[in-house]
Amino acid sequence: MQELIFDAVTNVTCFLVWLSDRFFGIPSASLVWLGQRVRVVIASIGFFFMKIIDPSKTKQAEFEAENDPVELATQGLELKLLSAAYKVRDHAKETGDWTDHHSEAIEAVGNALLLDIGWEEEHIHAHLKAVVESIDGLEYDVFPEGDG
Repeated sequence: MQELIFDAVTNVTCFLVWLSDRFFGIPSASLVWLGQRVRVVIASIGFFFMKIIDPSKTKQAEFEAENDPVELATQGLELKLLSAAYKVRDHAKETGDWTDHHSEAIEAVGNALLLDIGWEEEHIHAHLKAVVESIDGLEYDVFPEGDG
């Protein structure tokens, strides 16, 4: 009997928690959505007036926002890393042998893409697999952390 009452109280409590999440979650989500819409409207109105007051300064601000130096530097680093992966592949083709140094270099490129650029791990493996396996007879293997 005690177990039955305990299970009933547990189920009712879980249901009430779930219900309160739904009850308070909908207004919260609605407020967040409404707040986001209001910010967009305010920003659009402000931008409209900025364009009227000083079109050239507004154009310059737009240009700077589109060409963020940090973003451009990140894109440059990303291109250099991708180029490095192809250079490693080309070096292995020239020497006719894939060595541990090549593997370490490819791994370093992958780590930099993951940590510095923010690529997803599956995208890194897919790209590097295509690079490595473009050499006839080579296979790209993914080893779990600590193996290899």
